[in-house]
Amino acid sequence: MKFNLKKIFHPVDPLMALAKGVAVLLSYLVGAYLTGHFHMESRWMGAMLATISAVVVLQEDVKTSIHQGWLRVLGTFIGAVIAYIYLVCFPFTLLGMIVTVFLLDILCMLFGIPDNGRMATITLVIILIISQMSPSLSPLENGVLRFSEATVGALIGIALAWLVELKTKRAK
Repeated sequence: MKFNLKKIFHPVDPLMALAKGVAVLLSYLVGAYLTGHFHMESRWMGAMLATISAVVVLQEDVKTSIHQGWLRVLGTFIGAVIAYIYLVCFPFTLLGMIVTVFLLDILCMLFGIPDNGRMATITLVIILIISQMSPSLSPLENGVLRFSEATVGALIGIALAWLVELKTKRAK
């Protein structure tokens, strides 16, 4: 049996792996700084959410990355708005969170939101749990921070996808 390194490493894309590493670094730093500037307690959550957005959005082509970025930002916006409405009207409770997730899911189904608003649900839960951990953080500031983190991460993911696509086209 012949040992073929090229065949083994064919699915490996070092440029994409490098881009992902850069996306994680940039989104972590920007997310932590952005959030820490307004709410030091949740800066690491900001770093994590921006990083997750960048990784989810970074795809092998810009078109797919833009689509993923749009879904991420739209879902985050919807989740942040619903979380804001909930937190202005009620204090956090586990039952309240479950009911709100149920209502959000129904709302997303009715309006045909892609994936029935999976990103919206994730954002809603994150905002509600952060409000429980940091009750002094206003619902508006909490929602705006989470939306900003997701948007920054998405933009970083799209920018790096564009750079990867540009580099790949030039190499051909």
